[in-house]
Amino acid sequence: MNKPESFTIGLQNAKIQWQCEHDETVLSSALRQGIELPSSCQNGTCRTCALQTSTSNHAYRIDWPGLSAQEKSSGMTLTCVATPGENFWIDDAGLDPERFSGAFQVLVRDPSFLVLNKPAGLLSVPGRGPSKSDCLSSRVQKVYPHALIVHRLDQATSGLMIMALGASAQTQLSHLFAQSKMHKTYFAKVQGHLPTGDWQMIDEPIYADWALRPKRVVDPRGKSSQTRYRCVQSNDKVSLLEIEPLTGRTHQIRVHLAHLGHPILGDALYANEEVASWSPRLCLHAHTLEFYHPTTDGPIHVTSPLPVEFTSL
Repeated sequence: MNKPESFTIGLQNAKIQWQCEHDETVLSSALRQGIELPSSCQNGTCRTCALQTSTSNHAYRIDWPGLSAQEKSSGMTLTCVATPGENFWIDDAGLDPERFSGAFQVLVRDPSFLVLNKPAGLLSVPGRGPSKSDCLSSRVQKVYPHALIVHRLDQATSGLMIMALGASAQTQLSHLFAQSKMHKTYFAKVQGHLPTGDWQMIDEPIYADWALRPKRVVDPRGKSSQTRYRCVQSNDKVSLLEIEPLTGRTHQIRVHLAHLGHPILGDALYANEEVASWSPRLCLHAHTLEFYHPTTDGPIHVTSPLPVEFTSL
């Protein structure tokens, strides 16, 4: 499946961005991804958007009632009804950040599934109690009621996550995960220097020690677990690793790297207090997904750009 041409739209102050496909207006793409823009964006009375432009780089509708006849005749339009032709950011300084608390980012929209970009710190599914009700799956289900969980990421991990659209797609995608036909790579920023070069293997069993829960440990009593990694950048203090988990144990990457002596920055569970303090978030990101479409059998490759915390050592 070839992903449709799309553009990235962002709100500067809320630090939210989303994908707008080539045939969508900014407003319709925002609503599709749980981003509630002000009602004035929908009824044509908005005059606060900083990005009113007549540049030829956009294909605009000019029949929107929020602009005067003179403004329309000059080619100006409100951003919310524009069909963009490039990536851009909107100055949202006048908007309440709470308005965007239910937002999520769709990277691929297919009749069978959604590929989402989960931010660090957001639960994948609801936890126990009202304080843990906000999560990616519940946000998505407000816009796509038939969306169903296939897998999950740790709360502290960012990056790619799939939700099925319907029970049949959920079964098909779940089989891909169960049969290890969903190829995933991650990036992690870890403590210490590692040599760059070839792929290495960590083959150590992981055990759920209930006395230490939710932590896992490397222990002969545990389940067989394999993680491949290679160092792509390093200095004396930290290294950036590309990682391929070959099995899917809870906290597998975090446990294996800590056991190797290179815990992930920001990891409050498996790193010491100093290394945990080196980053305000866990520096683990689900970067790519490759699989064959459950219905058409066509190849699919999706990438989530590395967050800013990963882009330099």
